[in-house]
Amino acid sequence: MAELHEEIAQEVTELQAEITAALQGLESLDEDDPQYEAAFACLVHAGNALLTYEAQVPARLEQPHVEVSTRSFTVALWAHVACAVLLGVAGGIGWIGGGWTLLALVQLIGTSVFYSVGQKPLPGKHRQLRHAAAVLGVAAVAVPLLAFGALPRWVWLLPLLCWVAGYNLASEAGGDGAGKAKA
Repeated sequence: MAELHEEIAQEVTELQAEITAALQGLESLDEDDPQYEAAFACLVHAGNALLTYEAQVPARLEQPHVEVSTRSFTVALWAHVACAVLLGVAGGIGWIGGGWTLLALVQLIGTSVFYSVGQKPLPGKHRQLRHAAAVLGVAAVAVPLLAFGALPRWVWLLPLLCWVAGYNLASEAGGDGAGKAKA
């Protein structure tokens, strides 16, 4: 992160130096000089370049955080897939009832839906993906515990609530919003 700050400071300094050079070139000319308009246009261009760059700085500073949020969401999705696959295998082997295999299929389909809504987070909303990753992690742990009888049956509401909350959080991060998701 410190490297990014240094890089931005260096680029701003270079753009400011271009403005200073254009201003000095403009000051050495008289307003009636035929080169004055070109020198003034050069100054305006240098100023616009700095303003354009400075408008991009917040997004550049946020990019490493967006990558962490996206990565954490992706890891949670992979854990969710692994849980579903293991659940399907356990149902196929006969360790648990065959009905859990259907839940594993629903989990796999749900994971692709989660991935599609949280794939590209909007600037400033990426932290919602971290929360979505956390609730999906809870669901990934709770479902096998339910399937193997370690938790009482009424706790099946926990993964259901986690899936709904995870979808809403991921869709908010992706800009779909919970209201659009219902429409």
